Amino acid sequence: MKNVVIAQSGGPTSVINNSIRGVIDQLISSKKINKIYGAKMGILGVLKEELINISSQEPQQVVLLTETPSAGTMGSCRYKIKNDEDLSRIVEVFKRHDVGYFFYCGGGDSMDTANKISKLAQKENLEMICTGIPKTIDNDVGGPLQTDGTFAVCDHDPGYGSVARNLAVNVLEANEENKASYTSDPVLVIGVMGRKIGFIPAAARLADPKREIPLLIILPESLSKDDYQSNLEFIAEKVNEKLKKQGRCIVVIGEGVNVGDLGILRDSFGHAQFSASEKTVEQVLTNYLNGIDRKNSQGRVKNRLLAGGIARSERPGTRQRREIAYVSEIDRDEAYQVGVYAAKIALSGETGFMSTIVRNPDLPYKVNYDKILLDTVANSEREFPKKWIASNRVDVTDEFINWALPLIGGPLPRFAKFKEIYIAKKCGEYIPVEDRK
Repeated sequence: MKNVVIAQSGGPTSVINNSIRGVIDQLISSKKINKIYGAKMGILGVLKEELINISSQEPQQVVLLTETPSAGTMGSCRYKIKNDEDLSRIVEVFKRHDVGYFFYCGGGDSMDTANKISKLAQKENLEMICTGIPKTIDNDVGGPLQTDGTFAVCDHDPGYGSVARNLAVNVLEANEENKASYTSDPVLVIGVMGRKIGFIPAAARLADPKREIPLLIILPESLSKDDYQSNLEFIAEKVNEKLKKQGRCIVVIGEGVNVGDLGILRDSFGHAQFSASEKTVEQVLTNYLNGIDRKNSQGRVKNRLLAGGIARSERPGTRQRREIAYVSEIDRDEAYQVGVYAAKIALSGETGFMSTIVRNPDLPYKVNYDKILLDTVANSEREFPKKWIASNRVDVTDEFINWALPLIGGPLPRFAKFKEIYIAKKCGEYIPVEDRK
């Protein structure tokens, strides 16, 4: 019987470890493998021959993977395989440790790496099966929207449902704060993850399907990719429309929206690392709304808000992808099952595949698990459907809500809501002194 190596790659999620547990459980129950190893820090652990013996761990530690967020148990990496020397080293390590199965859990770039290893193994006549396990909070691994309302290749990616739930809860909480403080800071700008695709900011609408909250949702795909000044002016106009109508506004904006040069850094794959940039999209927008660019020599500004007070900003940052408290039970279960199915693919003797999620287009919500060639996944790139962007460019359509709502699991929190029943006034009209301007 052959040994197994499991590795994780790219940014983590709050449910990534449950996919790993699914693989481990299925492999152990099959009784068809020898030892299971975990690569320390992703593919780097293979290159450095740093393999953790998972088979020697206490069983309870494997069970705890379900409740363990992020990828700290084994580690992850953003290392791009660019040359034959690295590939040859991987094959050498696998040969020396009698590895017959390799599982790589990650996004599109990870599937590309798994595909390269799979093809080299075949070329070298190495008896090894390579299998991919999908993972990404951005929900960008997969194909286009199909006519039946589901997505090709992989309907949705494990990790997305939980980050969507996380944002929806945050918007509900932010709305309570905004209601409490709008006389002094009527605008709250929330910058969220999602480099160039709008699935994460779009999830803000799941907090308010009836559109009762004064909420603007700004996707990277909604605005100009070239004219950042027009983008800022457009957003300010929409903010002021909300202020005129409701007196306050919450803006959820994707980190990839073009608001000017952010001084971004890039990883080895060329991906923008917005959390390490000189400036952030929500801070740039907040500064613009507050008129920081119009500050005079006395330090006074003339903001662009048609209401008293200022705009504030917040950035949940990488906590969005790691918080266990906001995990979607649907997401957690699907992450496990997609790991189980990956192991089934490998144990059947098929190599060069990724396990995938196929949604039944009919209601109630149901999915099946299948396989797709790594070749297909490595060259696929999902886009947020243009038809799901509202005509006003600051919202998403009900079609998105219907597609995404099942992914976030059970009901969201419900907060108290007093009816505005006022007692009769007995004094004359009065305008507070500071408001007499």
